[in-house]
Amino acid sequence: MKQNIKILSQKCCEDLLTFQSDNFLRDKYRQENYDTTGLEFLKIKTNYQIDNDLTLGVEARHDCQNSIEIFKQLHTLDKVQANDKRLWVTLTHTLYYNYSVQRWDITSEKTSSNKIIDRLHFEGSGIDSRMGNSISRLWWTAKVTFDNKRSDEFELTRLIWEKQDVQVALMERTFSTYPNVIQGFLEFFKSNKQLKEDELRGIIKGLNALGGVKVLPLLPKEEIITELKKIADYSDISVI
Repeated sequence: MKQNIKILSQKCCEDLLTFQSDNFLRDKYRQENYDTTGLEFLKIKTNYQIDNDLTLGVEARHDCQNSIEIFKQLHTLDKVQANDKRLWVTLTHTLYYNYSVQRWDITSEKTSSNKIIDRLHFEGSGIDSRMGNSISRLWWTAKVTFDNKRSDEFELTRLIWEKQDVQVALMERTFSTYPNVIQGFLEFFKSNKQLKEDELRGIIKGLNALGGVKVLPLLPKEEIITELKKIADYSDISVI
């Protein structure tokens, strides 16, 4: 059964950040479950719904399936909603607080304030906030890799999570919101699994630099793949 998600107010999201100078609020992040008593939720009903029994695995090897499941639950989000701080901060402080603190070892007394802000809040530039928040990163990775023209719609989602370094290197770049670029790279990667991590990083770096001379969002996936082969050839990296 699905439940509607009541989201926190903007002011509440901002107030939560005062944990940095408030020992009482800081101590709440050392608990297994976050005490939401007194938090201000919007009274209006949202159309965000999530299955009551959806649980997420807390180890890195579970990221792929978690990514797929979160996207399935919230696949109707538009870009404005998907960049709404209130939604992601709500999820990391309510339904998926326990997951978030276990996945990133937040309850430790040695956990820095920056780590809490990074994984449980939604601060910074667009890319930083999307890829930092423990639930947003899952949704956005599936969003740009989902392809309903494939027999397995999540084939590229599974592919990007095969190597954590690849997922991070791709999704923390400016081009990370362009499905044509990400999917083009993953098609290239699918045919070149022999590449070492340093070679992949070099090619990704070259792709990022290419964005300075070509408008990447306008290039079809096939041209992205062609450009990647050129980058590899220039770097004396053997590819198929």
